[in-house]
Amino acid sequence: MRQKVLELTIALFIVVIGVILTSIGTGTGIGVQEAVSVYSFHESQHDVMDDDSAVIGERAESEGLAVEESKYVIYINWDGFAYDFYEWANSPGGPGTPVLNYLASRGALYTNAHTGLPGTTVPMQTSIVTGAWPAVHGNTRLYYDSGLNTVRQMDRENSSETIAEVVAESGLSSASVQQFTLYRRGTWPDDPSHLYVQPSGSWHNRVAEAIKILKQEAVTLGDGRLVVVPEIPQFLAIYADDLDTIGHNQGISYGFSLAFDHEAWRDRLIRKLAYMDSDLGLLVAALSDLGIMERTAIILTSDHGMSHFEGETSLPDVLDTLGALGYTPEILSAGDKASPHTDIVLVGGDLSLQFYFRRNITLPEYNEIIDTLKEKPYFGGYLSFHELAKHGAHPDLGSLLIWAKPPHHFEPGNLLLRVGGHHNSGDESSRRVFMLLSGAGIKPGIVVDRPASIIDVAPTMSHLLGVREPADSMGRVLEEAITGN
Repeated sequence: MRQKVLELTIALFIVVIGVILTSIGTGTGIGVQEAVSVYSFHESQHDVMDDDSAVIGERAESEGLAVEESKYVIYINWDGFAYDFYEWANSPGGPGTPVLNYLASRGALYTNAHTGLPGTTVPMQTSIVTGAWPAVHGNTRLYYDSGLNTVRQMDRENSSETIAEVVAESGLSSASVQQFTLYRRGTWPDDPSHLYVQPSGSWHNRVAEAIKILKQEAVTLGDGRLVVVPEIPQFLAIYADDLDTIGHNQGISYGFSLAFDHEAWRDRLIRKLAYMDSDLGLLVAALSDLGIMERTAIILTSDHGMSHFEGETSLPDVLDTLGALGYTPEILSAGDKASPHTDIVLVGGDLSLQFYFRRNITLPEYNEIIDTLKEKPYFGGYLSFHELAKHGAHPDLGSLLIWAKPPHHFEPGNLLLRVGGHHNSGDESSRRVFMLLSGAGIKPGIVVDRPASIIDVAPTMSHLLGVREPADSMGRVLEEAITGN
């Protein structure tokens, strides 16, 4: 036993040195304090591992010991975290993600987890916390209202119960750090037992706020008031948009300048991921310092992936093609109204287009549109109305959805001087997301290829917390990752 502990301790120390050296080499900006904090995490693990009852990963797997049931669940959402980014960072020459990899050694890494449609932030963030697709919770972001002849932009509309509301109802404590879908939906800025805080800034700022909450230190509300939670929250949600913001590449963001080619765009993303990984180590260190690491389950996932695009837009050709087929198409944005003679309204204009037919068309006409667009070099795929319904899309998403093949796009203007990134697409790069379950109640060191979806997160967290699932949950408990199954 002592030999195993010694070997693991040495390995963890090597990982720490790698984090520090990598960060220096890639310019991720890890400072002295961060380096000390990450080392403290591994040092504290050495102390914990002297207690035979606390060795989880290697010992649990080799000796068949049960992992302690979770008392705390931490849900982390890194907006725009495509599984591709994780693979890029851990490929030869990449900076690596030692903290994520350490958590994976204590848990289950999913290689086949996907988001839904539309693959945009608010609908999919809502799907995660409710366990339901937009067809049920009602948020589809952007759609054409034929009755009002107006394209409507949805905000945070959600008609379904959230996991945080279930937690509050069950009498458990909770907190949310900028997980906006839980704002006044189970967490509130005026309820210390179910606290919502919004520190803004990068992941570094938000994880620092989460650590304050865990340590029961005072945090500042938006109106300047200080509040201290009465106990360590049994459910804690943390949201960060660093990867999504940098992936869109629309300006200087979180200290990163514009990328002008695909290689630079990719490099910015994996360097940011490495930096976020080192800050994740601070959270793990805090859990260890508090003595709750072995009783905590961590679930880290995302709402969608990210596809890059560049060059001339393909939107004019779509409009010309529909015109050649005898239609009068029009691309509309939020608040726009269709012209009287428009018979096909197109909504979207980034990587996908939603089709709304303002006159009846026959099935052969419908198929002719699809077959004609299929021949285009920019055509990436499509879903018919019935196929959209099978995927849980809201009926308001339209009668037809098409998406562009990377790096093509449907943006209204050309992208000739830089690359862009978006995720409203059926392409695999946008649909496959990172998903990791780690810690208490989770089988250690497994890689899961079984398909999973973001709507499986809420019921799985419910199971780990010992509470009922949200009322409209459609997902499944990820039982293959749960101890005892």
